[in-house]
Amino acid sequence: MISLIIFDLDDTLYPEMEFVKSGFKKISHTISIDFGFDEKDIFELLLKEFSKSRKYVFNRVLSLLNISDIDYLNKLISIYRSHEPEIHLYEDAKNILPRLKENYLLGLITDGIPITQKLKIKALGIEKYFEKIIYTGEKDVNYSKPSIAPFKDMLVELNIQPDRALYIGDNKEKDFKGPKDIGIKTIMILRNGIYKDKIAPGLDFEPDFIIVSLYEISGIIGKL
Repeated sequence: MISLIIFDLDDTLYPEMEFVKSGFKKISHTISIDFGFDEKDIFELLLKEFSKSRKYVFNRVLSLLNISDIDYLNKLISIYRSHEPEIHLYEDAKNILPRLKENYLLGLITDGIPITQKLKIKALGIEKYFEKIIYTGEKDVNYSKPSIAPFKDMLVELNIQPDRALYIGDNKEKDFKGPKDIGIKTIMILRNGIYKDKIAPGLDFEPDFIIVSLYEISGIIGKL
């Protein structure tokens, strides 16, 4: 019997693009105040550059604006990471979390900058649902997914055996290998998110099950 359900955060429980847009609004406002550019134009430029590549977006935008200042770049990065985001749970997550909480222990494992991830969780109002939240960024880089380490720690903390746990994520590139390696069953939720096109590096990165809605979790549990 499953006792523990562990969730990923970004693009599993809420659409990460909402966070990106929320942060870009703060950045575009800051640049418009500091340099007199049109705020809407800066926001559209940020989105355009993000669509090309998620890496070094602020660097590229500042270069296009002929702003060369490493301190200002660091200021923007800090604003983005520490802003209070305007984000919302997916509708299925909003409805299913309180239901699952009635019958299972719930855990959350999330990569990323800890202060940023904590602000997301605060904005979503979901901390109350989880027995344990692990921010992999609070430890060294080898602790992040697809490492088995955060999953082992979750099991030890809650005194649960691997075959009684289930993990739900969205990213084939990193979400499923770690839990599978220690015997946790895995579910991929198909979202139209940032990570939708990620490819599994190998068969051991593939999920055990695939769903299109979190409402399907009970049906999967019934098969285990």
